[in-house]
Amino acid sequence: MDRYPLKKYPIVGVCGLECGLCPRYHTEGASRCPGCCGPDFWQKHPACGLITCCVKERGLETCGQCADWAECDRMVKLLDSAGSHDSFLSHRPIAANLDFIRRNGIEEFARRETEKLELLAYSITNYDDGRSKSFYCTSYQLVPLERLREAVKNAEARMTGDSDKKEKARLAREAISDMADSLQIDLKLRK
Repeated sequence: MDRYPLKKYPIVGVCGLECGLCPRYHTEGASRCPGCCGPDFWQKHPACGLITCCVKERGLETCGQCADWAECDRMVKLLDSAGSHDSFLSHRPIAANLDFIRRNGIEEFARRETEKLELLAYSITNYDDGRSKSFYCTSYQLVPLERLREAVKNAEARMTGDSDKKEKARLAREAISDMADSLQIDLKLRK
């Protein structure tokens, strides 16, 4: 039994990360991450000051539900790092995610994340050549859902009955990359 409270939506990180879209969330075996405060989270992750404040002390799912999140010293430091220094692409949208949660509620954000999760699972199942899962996870965190759907549809339109898994993966990655480029979304790590 976990000694800390579990969140209702472990696919949504306290800090605004989209935990359900992380490659480790989609890994099989012992290294699989259960999401933010999901089952067995505490056995796999170190202590987190944001979780302590948000979940344990305030009983919230995410910092976006806190009226003070934008002025919080921990969040300001995290947002500064995510905006300029962090090579983790998944950190880029956290401010927008928290703002969305503040304006629309955690339920709406979780609903949207669930739709992304379903499309991501579809892409991994059908278009992962053994080397594409991380690309899909990163892309699904940065590209808007409707545009992802459009990219997948475009890729599928180019697939034939003879397309093997490697060709399908190439077409899907190409369509998603083209969509990201058209939206001026950089899918490459920072140096």
